[in-house]
Amino acid sequence: MFDLGVRKNPERFSPAVQEFLGPFSIRMETDAATMLKEGGVDPETVDAIIWRHTHYDHTGDPSTFPSTTEVVIGPGTKAAFFPPYQEGSNSTILTSDFEGRKVTELGPEDFHLTIGGLGACYYFGDGSFYLLDTPGHCPGHITALARVTPTTFILMGGDTCHHPGQLRPSPYIPCPCSLLANVSPEHFPHVASSTAQSIPLSTPVLTVPYTPPSAYTDPSTAASSIAKLSAFDADPDVLVLIAHDSTLEDVVSYFPEKADNWKEQMWKARRWSFLDKESKAWRFSVT
Repeated sequence: MFDLGVRKNPERFSPAVQEFLGPFSIRMETDAATMLKEGGVDPETVDAIIWRHTHYDHTGDPSTFPSTTEVVIGPGTKAAFFPPYQEGSNSTILTSDFEGRKVTELGPEDFHLTIGGLGACYYFGDGSFYLLDTPGHCPGHITALARVTPTTFILMGGDTCHHPGQLRPSPYIPCPCSLLANVSPEHFPHVASSTAQSIPLSTPVLTVPYTPPSAYTDPSTAASSIAKLSAFDADPDVLVLIAHDSTLEDVVSYFPEKADNWKEQMWKARRWSFLDKESKAWRFSVT
């Protein structure tokens, strides 16, 4: 199981997360384990939970899975975020997330392959699933490349970036000039100008913030990871999904439906929808 999303009960966040959220209200109607059950998958059969990173909107609640389910974490996670919350600490993760279960931290030696310039872990050893080392957002951030047909893949990019405009346009997939003519200086000031011809057609419309507040603990490394991800994004046989891309809501199917036929359903044809003024992503602020 790759990523668990947000835990159902916000009162079960660590005190540090509750303080961070402050007045913001987060309420989930269900959780990952329940969704699996309702979709016909018994959580008892899940061998491992892979955390793409340790932020509250991705870790879910591992305690809803049996103790036989191990938790797999990315390189550097323990040094940055362990030990879990104890009285008086400011940890964002809980002891109950790991209590009684195996925790496996991947190391540099596990990413012995290179795919698209990124270190890759050959997870099952059969070519079906790879974990990619994509640092920059926070320590231990990893992504997943899943083969869904013999020739097509889905790359679950997590928080490598937070908006499709940080991936696109790129040297690999320039944007049609007619689309960039709609770019508003109010939202994308670093690329917008009076004429579409003066807008770089192969430069992302959004960049990685280098000054606080920023969603990236290492902005330079994050920018490098995003640049490598953009090559996958340009491949017609790879669908890149980033966790906070609101344009996906009206495109992808939801579990228990499968995503294997994403290419036939032309999901990737909507890659420029974030430039539509009616899109939810149009006013996204990357911070």
